[in-house]
Amino acid sequence: MIRTLFFVLTAVSVLAGVSARAASIDGPPAGPDFRTPEPAPGGDGFLHFPGFPPIPIRPRDPTVDAGGQGQTGPFGQTQGKPARRVESPPPKPLTPEEKAASIGKALAPRPPVAEVRRRTLDGLYAKLATARDEDEAKGLASLIGGIWMRSDSDTANLLMQRASASIEAKDFPLALKLLDRLVELQPDWPEAWNKRASARFFSGDLDGSMEDIGQVLKLEPRHFGALEGMAAILQRTGFNKRALEIYRRALAIYPHQSAVEKIVEKLTLDVEGQGI
Repeated sequence: MIRTLFFVLTAVSVLAGVSARAASIDGPPAGPDFRTPEPAPGGDGFLHFPGFPPIPIRPRDPTVDAGGQGQTGPFGQTQGKPARRVESPPPKPLTPEEKAASIGKALAPRPPVAEVRRRTLDGLYAKLATARDEDEAKGLASLIGGIWMRSDSDTANLLMQRASASIEAKDFPLALKLLDRLVELQPDWPEAWNKRASARFFSGDLDGSMEDIGQVLKLEPRHFGALEGMAAILQRTGFNKRALEIYRRALAIYPHQSAVEKIVEKLTLDVEGQGI
């Protein structure tokens, strides 16, 4: 196509020169002016020259804007006149009071980790108490349990992992040895006491387990796991009325527990049947 167009333009140039010389002698040439070719009538998309095949007209580049400027070239760069940028207004300067408040906020001491932990738990407990169904309650309880299981000490966390693995393997002597050390290192960590209460319970030491549960509830009264453990011990030892109270207390914190609800239903019948 390029070779044909080049041939046509060369021929047009030669003919134009001949026409010019003829015009200087005989006046203006008859017929069309080859210097300004026109599309064929009807707009068929071709240029027509006498004695030459039709030449297709190249369609307009869609990347050129309405003014014929700002054409987008390869790799996204803009060719021709760039589009006018709309400058955003400069930010409003702060007043001296706003500057002082901003600096004070940046320099304010961050809350301790324990306080952040407490706030997070408060929010999760509030949502758990109003959970709509069992799935939602389980998800929130799992988040709470994840926070319970973490302390600020890497050493304590490692001991907790090993103790938990020992309980799962039913190696209770090793678990108790690790947990004895853990409560010495982290006496303010409720889950350290709760885990040892579990190990003591599975070892048959119900009195020791109840003692550790009491310590858990002093540090975290909303620990529904410890409450359910206490209720289970009370039920096993025949204190059904007290066990029922503790189970209900646990359900108020963590509702939608079908297994616990069945126990409460049974204990309610037992306690009412005894006339208590």
